[in-house]
Amino acid sequence: MDNSTRRMINSLAEDVLSAYNISVPIGNIDEIVEKLGGTIQKEAFFSDGAVEKEGNGFKIIVSPFQDEKRERFTIAHELGHLFLHMGYRTNNELWEKQENNIYHRIGNSEKEYQANEFAAAFLMPATEYLAVLNKVAEGNMVDTSKIAEYFNVSIEAAANRGKFLGYLRW
Repeated sequence: MDNSTRRMINSLAEDVLSAYNISVPIGNIDEIVEKLGGTIQKEAFFSDGAVEKEGNGFKIIVSPFQDEKRERFTIAHELGHLFLHMGYRTNNELWEKQENNIYHRIGNSEKEYQANEFAAAFLMPATEYLAVLNKVAEGNMVDTSKIAEYFNVSIEAAANRGKFLGYLRW
């Protein structure tokens, strides 16, 4: 994914947070989904999650075989598909074409990387991430578990976000 696409996705995530007055760190992500006009359904199937149009709103399906942090990231990932690839509240023409289209969290396509970027930006906006990083850093050392705890994400997700933002080294 190129830097301009990454910047656009981060900007969109911040716009969604702002437009719906969502405060970070996000507490109950299920309530956020409801606020956005969707529902969440737990169902065992071949991927961690999926999103589909349902009436004027949407439904996110998540596997019950994930821990809470993975589930939160999966839900945010599916929101990425919703806004980026389905046009929900961003592109009416694209949204109207979404009948019977289901996005599954599976594979390594460009759309999957984009949805992951949205999820990370939605759960851990860059400005907030840097503020938390500065609070927990001791010299050149950063305990990413403290960042992960603040945002209620996995240590891996917090570390990857810091690396992609250029705050942490690979």
